[in-house]
Amino acid sequence: MQVSGNERLSDEALQALVPIDYPQSLLKLEPEALAQQLRHRAPLVEVKVSRQMLPPRLNVQVRERVPVAVVLPALGSEGEASEYLQAGLIDAQGAWMPTSSFGLQTASAANLPTLRLRGLQPHYQRYWPQIYATIRTSPVAVQELDWHDPSNLVLHTDLGVVYLGSYGPDLERQLATLDQMRHLPDQVPPAEVAHIDLTNPDRPSLSLAAPSETEPSPATP
Repeated sequence: MQVSGNERLSDEALQALVPIDYPQSLLKLEPEALAQQLRHRAPLVEVKVSRQMLPPRLNVQVRERVPVAVVLPALGSEGEASEYLQAGLIDAQGAWMPTSSFGLQTASAANLPTLRLRGLQPHYQRYWPQIYATIRTSPVAVQELDWHDPSNLVLHTDLGVVYLGSYGPDLERQLATLDQMRHLPDQVPPAEVAHIDLTNPDRPSLSLAAPSETEPSPATP
């Protein structure tokens, strides 16, 4: 079997997913049935299987799904875990994949995406392609999205934590407003900002962190 087009998946991993008992006559194999089985068993967008008589072999051409974010469970949601996507990976089209799809056992592997998506409920999964297409072009880098509360999509960005409210058509405008605030750290120390509220992108606001109880009191004369 000759495999081509794979980048993350090894030839051996794909070959192991093709249910063929050797020796086997090429004429008895059904390329389309094998391709369909591979699509169901591996994170692949496209699979083409063809026979080659001389030398006798199967040619398998694949196009892998490309994970763009690590899916994480919602924080503190142990009792409601079934409401959210399980930990794994997600591609730009919103297709979920277990981390083990690429031979990775944990989400700490070095070649995983850096973007994190936390607390995504399956019925909101259809919105992910548009959300990802928008945030990937954001001038302000986004490290994590937390959507465990559908009424408030939260971004963790280079400027801090950002509240967006319910996801809607204003996302691009909200990110544009965030970009206009890129000099905020020069005006307010980041440690003093609890979060940025862009629920209304026309009226952004700041929520300041409460003073630390451990801060020393001003000296008295």
